[in-house]
Amino acid sequence: MIRATFIAVALAASALSSGAQNPTPAPTPVPAPPSTEIKPSPEVKPSRPSPAPKAKRAPLLPRVWQSDDLLDLENKLDALKDMDFELVTPPIPPEPMIDFDFDLAGPALTLEHVWDAMPDMDFDVEMPEMPEMPPMPELAPMPDLAPIAPAIAFSEDALARVQGLSPFERQFGGITSSPPESWNQSDPADSLYRLAREALNRGEYRRAAELFGDITQKFPNSAYAADARYWKAFALYRIGSSNDLRAALVSLQDSGAAYRLASLRTDAPVLATRIRAALAAQGDDAARKALNQTAAQPGASCDREDLAVRIEALNSLGQTDPESTTPILSRVLARRDDCSATLRRAALYILGRRTDDEARNLVMGAARNDPDIRVRAEALRFLAAMPGDQPLATIEEMARTPGNEQLQRAAIEALGRSDNPRARQSLRNIIERNDIAENLRMTALSSVDADHTPDNGAYIRSIYPKLESTRLKAAAVRAVARIGGNDNDQWLLSIVRNQNEASEVRTSALRYAGRSTIPIGDLAKMYDVAGDRQLREQLIALYSRRDEPQATDKLLEIARNGTDPDMRRYAISALSRKNDPRTKKLLQEIIDK
Repeated sequence: MIRATFIAVALAASALSSGAQNPTPAPTPVPAPPSTEIKPSPEVKPSRPSPAPKAKRAPLLPRVWQSDDLLDLENKLDALKDMDFELVTPPIPPEPMIDFDFDLAGPALTLEHVWDAMPDMDFDVEMPEMPEMPPMPELAPMPDLAPIAPAIAFSEDALARVQGLSPFERQFGGITSSPPESWNQSDPADSLYRLAREALNRGEYRRAAELFGDITQKFPNSAYAADARYWKAFALYRIGSSNDLRAALVSLQDSGAAYRLASLRTDAPVLATRIRAALAAQGDDAARKALNQTAAQPGASCDREDLAVRIEALNSLGQTDPESTTPILSRVLARRDDCSATLRRAALYILGRRTDDEARNLVMGAARNDPDIRVRAEALRFLAAMPGDQPLATIEEMARTPGNEQLQRAAIEALGRSDNPRARQSLRNIIERNDIAENLRMTALSSVDADHTPDNGAYIRSIYPKLESTRLKAAAVRAVARIGGNDNDQWLLSIVRNQNEASEVRTSALRYAGRSTIPIGDLAKMYDVAGDRQLREQLIALYSRRDEPQATDKLLEIARNGTDPDMRRYAISALSRKNDPRTKKLLQEIIDK
């Protein structure tokens, strides 16, 4: 990409200097690889014209990634995580809608999970070399968020609240809560549907319920009629009085299964369960009895609609009548079939927010004995938040038991979430044991700094000389950088200056320390004594992000006088992102040379 950036900038400068009378000939286009785009079926018509045919290219030989390449990739991914930028992209034309059948209760992944997992992955990738890409658009600068950083540190529950979902809904799926735009302008109920939809989106629930009800009464054969019954019930549920809730149940019963919107076929019974839960909370015994019957029904159905309703019933009972749910939850966790794994995870979610002995024992049993690794990992996560030594002892047992590295990793991550001081010591014991798999020790290093206390930084700095591999040392550098503080910043700087350290480790330390800790004068001098390309690449990246004039001066010096052509190209690419008039002059000098 940097080579393409240099060519594009150089051609532009040449055109400016030579004028319109001597135009620059167009470069030969790079052949595109064969398209692997999924084409829509004949009945689905895309809304934008088909792309022009692409030229064929000869197949490329696969590139085998070596361990050094993977470590470099790991460092660059870690750098991307720490970059602050805002990318402005043009609007994308609408694509034909495809109804994918997603797992209703797939695990909710957060960005933190992904980044924590990347350094621990062992893989051998073979892939073709990619053609050179055009230069990236200039990134708009981000405002300084440091003063408000604590206020925007989202937890999973906070993110769910921002999106209008409860944490349970985010984990196990919510219902459709906004009607789609109108789709049949020739339908007699089209204008009425538009009004009803606007009212519901504005929160005018009473008016929305009346307008959706008018569609079903005045135009029973309309294409909007079936869906309108669902939206009428949803609006009445939002109002929430006993009479409105009962009327909502009637509206759902009248709709049958004739919904046009496919998701409503699953959402309608879930909405009915929520309505009964609201009635049960208001003292309706019949609604509570219906919830118990739904949650406790036997069988091992893999039907999405059935699972969604039963999960919602369990959650509703956990909120309205938690004591009555313990026998039901116990029976759910005793099941071993694959189809009930999602139901068992929902049961753990409900038990994990309780502090009584029965709940604790059920969660510990699931952590030890459930056949599904996802269920066991979920149980370990909730055990980390439970008080007492017994839950922690269970986590430690799982972390020490060999034979299932995925389960051990989940237990180590759970230790990092625990507030118990004993958990921190357990993590340190794992880090110091060289008879434990390197990936697990790296997970422990990533988890030990979860509370970002200075004591953890001092510990990692003290254990660093005893770490045997480059990957472990790089993980320690990342952990110390995340903790922050002056002592840790100075330690990172010492790693950068130590020429006996591995290049990958010094580069990783430089990425964190070089942002503001190192004076720009010292940072500029480092380039001349840096003995390997990887470190020089990182230095050029830092010069591009620093605003001091010396950073631009050093980039100009590298671009003009450097002896490594790759480094010169990187420097020119970095200069193109700085608004300095000397850049254009330098490009003209290079072109005219």
